[in-house]
This record gives sequence, structure tokens and C-alpha cells, in this order.
Amino acid sequence: MITTILAALLAAIHLAIQSTVPAVDPSDVFQRPLSSWAPHCLGFGSQWRYCNGVALRACPSGSVWLHTGIDVVARAGEPVAAAGDGTMVGYSIDPQFRGGVLIRHRTTFGVVITQYWHVWRAAGFDVGSNVKRGQVFATVADMGTRTHFHFAVFKGDLESHAWNGALPPSSCSGFPAFPYRFVDPNGFLEAHH
Repeated sequence: MITTILAALLAAIHLAIQSTVPAVDPSDVFQRPLSSWAPHCLGFGSQWRYCNGVALRACPSGSVWLHTGIDVVARAGEPVAAAGDGTMVGYSIDPQFRGGVLIRHRTTFGVVITQYWHVWRAAGFDVGSNVKRGQVFATVADMGTRTHFHFAVFKGDLESHAWNGALPPSSCSGFPAFPYRFVDPNGFLEAHH
């Protein structure tokens, strides 16, 4: 009798817990784009410097531009996966820093753009392609001794500033310096996994 009552009580508690835990919308789930996630030289909000500490751009005014994402240790050719379900809305190539991709994600908390730099997109993926969380859409580009991967999260819809912060500024003028709707990618991934 006690066993039956205890079993019924445990079943009721289990049902109550299930009904109070909100279901997570799949569009709100994100993951790391690489299988490894060791930090490289520049973190979120770092001043633009090479790994040896030399500033990438010194402005006479003393203006400082800060890094809007995180750099991660990576190997050339390593697969890069989409952090979440979305649509590729941008692809750009820089002669020094290789390719960059923007993916737009619709979530229950608004539109988010994830930014991936120092990559080459995979065959079959272009602006307009839909991607699923975990789907490989690019590979890390070979940059010799400076090979690494850059990842950023922009809270807002596609606009020109969604590209900011992955590449050093080309001049000592411009807007914005930092962060203009960029958020700490590690904190974002932790909150939405």
C-alpha cells in the first residue's frame, strides 16, 4: 500500500515539474560553431592588437576601436557549423582576413545576426541559403601563423554595422567604435544552449 501511494506521489510530482518547465523554442537554441573553443589573442572588447601586442592601428587622436567578437584557436580547413537555425544574409572577402559570413536568426527574443570571419564558405552555400544549427557551411581559412576563427553576435537585424569589429578599422574615423548592439558571444551561447 505504501509503495503504491509513494509511486502515485512521485508520478504527481514528476507531472507537476514537467508542466511548470517551459518548453524551449528550437529557434532560441545556439551552439558553438567549432568543436574546440580555446581562446585566441583577442576577446570580446579587446583593443585591436596582434598576438605579439602590437596595435593594428594607432590613431593620433588616441581613439581606440575594440573587438566586437571573440577569436578562437582553429586549424585551417576545420569545419565551421551554424550556431543556430537561420539564413545566410552576407558574405564578404577581404584579401588579408579572408571570408566573412553573416547568418540571420529569428528568435522569440528578436532577430540576431551571428558573424563568422576568417572562413571560406562551403560549396552549395551562398547568400540566401538556409542553415540549421550544427550544419557545416564553411571551413576555417588558412592565414598561416595567424590562422584563427572569429565569432560575434549582433542583436538586431541586418545593417552595415553588423559587419563591424571583426576586421581592424581602415581609418581613424568612422562610427561606431564599439559595441553598437554586439554582445559577449560566450555569454550569449551560455544563455541559449
